[in-house]
Amino acid sequence: MMHPAFEPYARWIEAIGGLERMPSIAELNAVARDARLALPDGTALHFEQAPPRRTPALAYERRIADEGIIEFRVGSRHDVANALAWLAFPITKAAINAVHIRDGRDATANGRSRARDAATLFDEAGMIFVCRDAGLIALLRAWHWHALFWQARDVVAQRVTAIVIGHGLLDKLRTPFRALTAQALIVDNGRDADAAAASQVQSRDFGPHRLSPVPVAGLPGWDSERIGERLFDDRDVFRMKH
Repeated sequence: MMHPAFEPYARWIEAIGGLERMPSIAELNAVARDARLALPDGTALHFEQAPPRRTPALAYERRIADEGIIEFRVGSRHDVANALAWLAFPITKAAINAVHIRDGRDATANGRSRARDAATLFDEAGMIFVCRDAGLIALLRAWHWHALFWQARDVVAQRVTAIVIGHGLLDKLRTPFRALTAQALIVDNGRDADAAAASQVQSRDFGPHRLSPVPVAGLPGWDSERIGERLFDDRDVFRMKH
């Protein structure tokens, strides 16, 4: 049974022949062409075999922005998850790329600005947390996991849409385990979550402070162990805020 995190990707999973199948680059590009996958400036995007030696992170992003090339390692489930994220949420993925291009090399120890740090976290482990309920958002930001995901689980199920966009996290959710944690960006526009998330990513105050950790197993229906309330007894995963 497919994990709920893959539901927003159902159309694209079907288009590439299923989640267990490894698509070829030609097949991915056929899907991308049909979807008219492109950057906001109209640059058409396509997948290309990654070079044997890994491309540096900023050069990888520049190839996307300048040439419309998304490098792909055939046989890599991680890269399949990245392709799915591009197909399903192209506006947000383009916004992440634009942050890297905009900030380039910054005078920090790791060579990245705070916005690029956040963009990297969001790209790998991101979740678009669609919610307009101020009470639920307050519980999330306070790390009150039991109150949010157990006591208010019916309300969460009705008023929250959780979309995993981080391709590293999406890949890991093929075989989920309890400790998986998302970096959530809270948006209030469920009708166009892609555009709403992209707008926040491209804002000048975007940084790690805009992301909230979410232990994904706590979400209603996402507990692969199916152990109910006992799940929240694990304080190594469902940590309290100090």
